[in-house]
Amino acid sequence: MRKIYLAFLALAALQARGQATYNSTDYAVVGDIFYNTSASELTLDYETTGANFNWNFSTLTGTSQTQMQFRSPISTGFLWPFIFNSNNTNLSSTTNETPTLNLPGQVVGIDAANDYFKKSTTDLRQVGSAYNINYNGTQIPITNQYTDADIIYRFPIQFGNTDSDNSSYSINVPTLLYQENTLQRTNEVDGWGSLVTPYGTYNNVLRMKTTLVSNDSIALLGTGLPRTITTTREFKWLDPSQKQPIMIVTQSNDTGSWVTTEVTYLDQQRDFATTAFFTHAPVNPAAGEEVFFQNLSTNATTFIWDFGDPGSGASNTSTEEYPTHIFAADGVYTVQLTASNASFTDMYSFVIIIGNLAVTQNDSIDDLAVYPNPFSNQLHFNLEMNTADFWLADLKGQRIFEGKDIQQQDFSSLEPGTYLLTIRKERQIKTVKVIKR
Repeated sequence: MRKIYLAFLALAALQARGQATYNSTDYAVVGDIFYNTSASELTLDYETTGANFNWNFSTLTGTSQTQMQFRSPISTGFLWPFIFNSNNTNLSSTTNETPTLNLPGQVVGIDAANDYFKKSTTDLRQVGSAYNINYNGTQIPITNQYTDADIIYRFPIQFGNTDSDNSSYSINVPTLLYQENTLQRTNEVDGWGSLVTPYGTYNNVLRMKTTLVSNDSIALLGTGLPRTITTTREFKWLDPSQKQPIMIVTQSNDTGSWVTTEVTYLDQQRDFATTAFFTHAPVNPAAGEEVFFQNLSTNATTFIWDFGDPGSGASNTSTEEYPTHIFAADGVYTVQLTASNASFTDMYSFVIIIGNLAVTQNDSIDDLAVYPNPFSNQLHFNLEMNTADFWLADLKGQRIFEGKDIQQQDFSSLEPGTYLLTIRKERQIKTVKVIKR
């Protein structure tokens, strides 16, 4: 009888543990702030799941961090009637990130990006978004109300739940931006058990697999871009004691198989080692020409630039994140960037040749071959380690193409002429001149 009693208790405990439920009241509310740390391990097994499963990712190594802040929609700074009606939206989130692209003739940045949600007892749905586009000194607010809301979660969330929904929106800013998006979201709660991350152990988690099929049409500055259809999926671990997913793994399927592209986990606020890095345009500037610096540093909050041009006086240094500088005389200049946060500092230097249209090259990438050159349509890249970024620019530094980890690219639509191809592998950069027949 005792054995039967103990077996009954074990079975009851197992069943109780398997009945984890995540409700609307378990999700974030106005005033919550969370810190999500990105990890570098992209090749671990994140797919295996099941009932009463133990996921142990305690060995993840954090590399950077973002803050997620939840606010009242009316406190986000946008004067948009839609967000002042609580029947439309009652929650917003922002990461406060401000990506900027600094190129000759145009400086484009995004700030104050906010997502708007309607949280109810039955679901959490995204109903809108808003952000500012900063274009050549002009700030343009973009406000977007979804035509069909994106239902992110249906409550209560329990093991075995499945659901699927379609959402859509369109944005139209004449002469600047047009975007039309449709999204199919499919959720499946395919696991429960315990999860260990570098931040803690969670014994009452649900694992949700979300597949996303996005169809995008975009036009920038009046030029239409190719329609893109992308399929991604996310694994989310949820615990009723936490108001945000404990861990999120994002995967893409560009090559026919799933590849992990991002891993983040809930964490406390912390600093990570900074990496100073930048590029500039035009690639081969002339004396008196304005040079635009694209800051690609990571984990940094302050920046100190030294352009190696003492003849420019006070303009020889800058603390801007995306500065510009004019080198008045021909010569060779060493530009130095120091990127820091409260705990870490890193420094990066790059030699810029002014007044010489010859190809510049700071660090060699010995295992690179670009062929044929000159070329007619296809340009091939033979790199021993396919972990490089590529961009093609004209002789004024205007970028025409950007790619990553590619072995060949079709440039049949490119006008004949001379172009500069830049390849970056880690912190090495090489620029070669290519000729299109």
